[in-house]
Amino acid sequence: MKKKKRPTIRDVAALAGVSVATVSRYLNGKTNKMTTATAAKIKEAIAKLQYIPNPAAREMSHNKSMIVVIVVANVADYFSTEIFKGASRKLEAAGYVPVLLDSGADQSHEKRILNSVNIHGFDGLLFQPLTSDTALIQSELTRHFPVVILDRELKRSPWPQVVTDNYQAASNATQHFVDEGFKHVVVLSSTIKQASTRQERYQGIVDSANDVSVVEIDENHFDREQVYHQLVSLLKQKQKTMLFSLKERWLLEFLPRLMQDGLINQESTRVTGFADTSLIKAICPYAQVISQNPSYMGERAAEVLLKMLKGESREIDDIVIKATFADNKQ
Repeated sequence: MKKKKRPTIRDVAALAGVSVATVSRYLNGKTNKMTTATAAKIKEAIAKLQYIPNPAAREMSHNKSMIVVIVVANVADYFSTEIFKGASRKLEAAGYVPVLLDSGADQSHEKRILNSVNIHGFDGLLFQPLTSDTALIQSELTRHFPVVILDRELKRSPWPQVVTDNYQAASNATQHFVDEGFKHVVVLSSTIKQASTRQERYQGIVDSANDVSVVEIDENHFDREQVYHQLVSLLKQKQKTMLFSLKERWLLEFLPRLMQDGLINQESTRVTGFADTSLIKAICPYAQVISQNPSYMGERAAEVLLKMLKGESREIDDIVIKATFADNKQ
């Protein structure tokens, strides 16, 4: 059976009785110099032929793809998916198609993703990198196009950044519990040195408390039982302790079992950390967490990128969004 030929822009023009250039202007939204009757004929011809524009050809004519890539650190984290949702709302409203790529907390995979970004026709990039090494990112992201960094504060960054006040938020929460007598802090975190956010949060904690223990987790290679027993050993110490997770994922991973085993109680422990869902409060009603509003961060990052895509090349300041600390009175 002979395969049916796909209709072309020339077929549309012939059926509508207009030139190919006129159809092209219609497809590109340039109808201000076109009569209503002409536009209606083209629309009718497109519908009758079931014509679908060739996106590659349109990209070549515009030098634009109208696609923005959003690369996140790990879609297993609620924070990363909410960044994408917030950014998508703004980008779609402006006519762009957002595409989500996931580094999966794996730097070698992130490098492969950036190599792909370099050679494909994306108009811009929203990037939540795994590393805080500006030089390393520059060496891997070689394409020159609009880029906005999310959730990482890079030193000497050539790109605008949207971040949280990580240091101050962690310091304020720690001081709150220290003032209540919970002077021993157990920090639960992914590898701290890998990301600026964790470094800043950790520094805020150690600057506000004198007794700090750390349980670090390699996101791609860790033994749950080993981590759990580390936590048990630290929480069993005979003193008031706060469990401070630098990432919500680890509270969701270990808090239910810690509570079930009686290692978390309102008299001797406090639970806090950076968390943006209601799940932690559902697990531990007296937990007091720090929220960053990642959806809003995604929106603001998209707004910055859209300005850059419009050619607004003037200096764009970094945006710092204050995190909120929810105490039990709220």
